[in-house]
Amino acid sequence: MGSNQEEQILHSLSQLGPDADLLDDTGVARPRAALLERHLPEGEKQPHSIGQGPYFYVGGTNGASIISSYCRGKGWQRVQDSRREDCKLKWCEQLLYQIPNNKLLTTKIGLLSALREYSRVVNKIHKTAPCAQAKVLKMEEFFPETYRLDIRDEREAFFTLFDENQIWICKPTASNQGKGIFLLRNQEEVAALQVKTQSIEDDPIYRKMPFRAPQARVVQRYIQNPLLLDGKKFDVRSYLLVACAVPYMVFFGHGYARLTLTLYDPHSSDLSGHLTNQFMQKKSPLYVLLKEETVWSMDRLNRHINNKFRKTKGLPRDWVFTAFTKQMQQIMAHCFQAVKSKLHCKLGYFDLIGCDFLIDENFKVWLLEMNSNPALHTNCEVLKEVIPGVVMETLDLAIETFQKSLRNQKMLPLRSQRRFVLLHNGETDLWPRFGGSRSALRPPLPPPRPACEADCSAPPPLSAADGPGARRPALPRSPGGAHGRPPSAQRRPRPPGPGPDGAQSREPAAEGPRAGAGEPARESPPGLGEEEREERKNAGHRGS
Repeated sequence: MGSNQEEQILHSLSQLGPDADLLDDTGVARPRAALLERHLPEGEKQPHSIGQGPYFYVGGTNGASIISSYCRGKGWQRVQDSRREDCKLKWCEQLLYQIPNNKLLTTKIGLLSALREYSRVVNKIHKTAPCAQAKVLKMEEFFPETYRLDIRDEREAFFTLFDENQIWICKPTASNQGKGIFLLRNQEEVAALQVKTQSIEDDPIYRKMPFRAPQARVVQRYIQNPLLLDGKKFDVRSYLLVACAVPYMVFFGHGYARLTLTLYDPHSSDLSGHLTNQFMQKKSPLYVLLKEETVWSMDRLNRHINNKFRKTKGLPRDWVFTAFTKQMQQIMAHCFQAVKSKLHCKLGYFDLIGCDFLIDENFKVWLLEMNSNPALHTNCEVLKEVIPGVVMETLDLAIETFQKSLRNQKMLPLRSQRRFVLLHNGETDLWPRFGGSRSALRPPLPPPRPACEADCSAPPPLSAADGPGARRPALPRSPGGAHGRPPSAQRRPRPPGPGPDGAQSREPAAEGPRAGAGEPARESPPGLGEEEREERKNAGHRGS
């Protein structure tokens, strides 16, 4: 590539991933990161360079030691000047908030609204195709019944249907670590909540700060029959990685199981027996002695379920790494498809999202929430094994996909892909070059094929001409300004994913939905529903 072309690309990148987005007027790093790489011609000196490169800048403390170790392991040098632009990697505070409006997934109201809107679109498209609709993942199959308290009709509907035979859990839309969560068990508690929300609905103070108002909450049907591990409640933290946003390269990563310290009692008023996160467990005086028992590896969870439940429940062997993993992947892919057309995308954005799943005693899998701030602490042995690997592979994949996107190279195979599993390969999507608007150029998508023709767990073989990572040639614009989709475009197989022992497996049944599988057809990106319009009015609340 010639020097002039290189300079044009770098200029475009400087507009898309500016340091101005990262630094305020005083040069203090904001809690957001951008991946920036300057590709200079071979032998050309980098600006402001002193000594040998490459260089990296790390600001903040969350995960900083892991990231510094990762970069130094590659022979890179750390610099302290946040204004330098010749960094191979710039990490400011956290690997978070990379997609500016990721609150569509990572707040309770955002996720609920996105899933509802997506369900309406899918149902509308498939209302005349029951065969196709039979295999489409339905929201109620994996997401507990939920109501918004910031919408009067929904609030009144919940207050009307509540009865004391069912516990509900009330959560702020934009919080984490269990803060602000409480249970609703009886009419007195519900009546108090009803009075509180209605009395301040027209309060001018809260009208100016709707995201902080008590109504900016959801109430969710509490799952009272969770599967227990030695009598303790648990959930599973997994990871959704958007390694690249142009094109989308989305991955699933295994995490760990989180257990309570105390035995499960659905009638207990102690929240630490209901919420499994480490922040809640640390409040117990027993935590120092028993903290190693509050986190299990996925291997340990798999062995326990094999030994305790496989025969009595009729489960397949290694259920955790087969059926359970597949369900988590399908749910994550479904949630990503629900927001894909609405996310703000630029080259260099990447995002690591923590997804929390609960298994009930019937081995039904529920998605509890998605978090834009997945904990990166390593305060017990299991986390010391899991977290560094997650962070390092996240960085490896983000850097490799960024470089390939910049150079217009095919994405697959990915040499840095180890334990993460590809959920969505955006190379089959049409996406604009630097500075363009994704939504303006997005073409109508074809409806999913009927279930009898396509199954995300076992796609038909593809021809050699449509091998992994093959980039589609640019297509001419139609008179309406949208690109057409090549008639030969097909889904691509993902590289092998991890098996039960971490080895690469080519078993198709362990794979999540393919790129584009289950996407509804759209004449244009879905319009804003009532909830989404309300969200725009309430813009300003932060991700949890």
